[in-house]
Amino acid sequence: MYRVSTSQDGAIGNFEPLNQPAKDYIPETPLPNLLKSSETSTNSAAPAAKFTVVFAPTETLEVNP
Repeated sequence: MYRVSTSQDGAIGNFEPLNQPAKDYIPETPLPNLLKSSETSTNSAAPAAKFTVVFAPTETLEVNP
């Protein structure tokens, strides 16, 4: 489970693991690679949206506002 912040253009500006399994499995998620691509975004303003994202072991993705 992660808290993900996005910019107005939808780029991931930041993510934060919300529990120990999330910390342990960061390399198993696409989040680090997506964060790197957002560093080139021209929009560095405050986050436009925040979501809770869950990557389940069953390869299920859940996104909540």
